[in-house]
Amino acid sequence: MNKKQIVQAIEAIQWDYEDALVPESIHYIQKDDVVMIKNEKSTSIYANKVVRFDKSFEEIEEVFAFFGESPFSWWVRKENHRELEDELMKRELYHFDTYVGLAKVLHKKENEVDTQHSYKEVTGKEEVSQHVQVASSIWNYDRRTEEAAFSERVKYIEIPDRRGGYMIVVDNELPIAYSNYRYSHDDRVLYLNGAGVIPRYRGKGIYREMVARRLNEAISRGCQIAVTQAKKDTSEPILRKVGFQEYATYKQYVPNQ
Repeated sequence: MNKKQIVQAIEAIQWDYEDALVPESIHYIQKDDVVMIKNEKSTSIYANKVVRFDKSFEEIEEVFAFFGESPFSWWVRKENHRELEDELMKRELYHFDTYVGLAKVLHKKENEVDTQHSYKEVTGKEEVSQHVQVASSIWNYDRRTEEAAFSERVKYIEIPDRRGGYMIVVDNELPIAYSNYRYSHDDRVLYLNGAGVIPRYRGKGIYREMVARRLNEAISRGCQIAVTQAKKDTSEPILRKVGFQEYATYKQYVPNQ
């Protein structure tokens, strides 16, 4: 893949889902110049987002009309949208977080070294509950978002032809970390689309181990590349250490509430 194709693969992590598996509560606008995603049952800015906007500033009102009263985030690729950022700030959106588009070509298996914790694929409702519990504790979900996440994950793991799934890490019976993954429609790309470790277990190599195990499975499937949008200065430095390289930077804007 050339750089343009890799950037496209990185951005596709936001919308390359199985059509039949998208819950009825999720609505897409997906065009060459705009991609927006809205989940009617969630108030999370990670579920409601603008991931591409190459239209004129005069058409920004279409975005606000689409989301209505739902909180949402606006992902701006840093290198080519300074004017858009200025316009968003005029409309009382502010720079909330920065994510780095990273990719790694897959050819050599990673070392799996953690034998102290249990790394489990999520296969049932109890494990889904643990997955949501960990994610909620890290990202501060409200009750409505927790319920939506649980319902959507349960439905997803019951689909036999799904392209992705979830992992939890357990210390004895305590869930301490989670991760999400999905493969592209052509099975060439592994999307790492969310992970976290509860604070008191950070710095123990758990995040890195989750990544290693997922990369190894992707290599076994014949994937060519792994991509992600990693939060700057959190997961990003860890991923760089295992060979991921930067291809783009995204600034996440959210309404000032």
